[in-house]
Amino acid sequence: MSQDNVDALTGGVQPDGLKNKSDIKVLICFLIRHCSQSLSRKDLTDMFLEYGLANYFEANDAISSLLRHENLTERAEDGTLAITEKGKFIADTLYDGLPVTVREKSLDAMSKLLTRRHTHTSKYNRTRIEACDKGYNVTCTINDGTMDTMTVKVYVPTYNYATVVRDRFLEDPETIYRAVMAQLTDTPEIAPKPRSQT
Repeated sequence: MSQDNVDALTGGVQPDGLKNKSDIKVLICFLIRHCSQSLSRKDLTDMFLEYGLANYFEANDAISSLLRHENLTERAEDGTLAITEKGKFIADTLYDGLPVTVREKSLDAMSKLLTRRHTHTSKYNRTRIEACDKGYNVTCTINDGTMDTMTVKVYVPTYNYATVVRDRFLEDPETIYRAVMAQLTDTPEIAPKPRSQT
């Protein structure tokens, strides 16, 4: 990156991290727009710090600027951030301009954050198996601890299949959520990576 494009503090930033204030704002908008759960200022700055995506202080300043310019709003009740239509425009039109390595690393960081959250909220996820005329319906619900965020109902012909669906869902509900959201929102970037073949 040329020095002309460096206008942000670079302490703690990996060589492939962001050193341009505008790029940091674009990445923040994209992550909030496409994350399947709400993110707080702390979630974002911790993620940027852990993965060396951007300087901690610059990330904080970028969030404050996005709030001032009404690209984001902050929920008073829990401090989580929501994106406005202006912020969505930034995410949708400028994200492709970010370095590929930053895009890949940030999506991986978001995935790991959600996985860590899942270990704390898995007790809220639930399933129900119900007999029907020609088999069983399996209802799988993802809950983030405060509300149901997705419910999927699947028909299977046997009880054995029903238990397989139930167990696979409870094993990794976040992957299922991301796969469904990637399809419904036409956002392949948030889809889970295919499992490696062994």
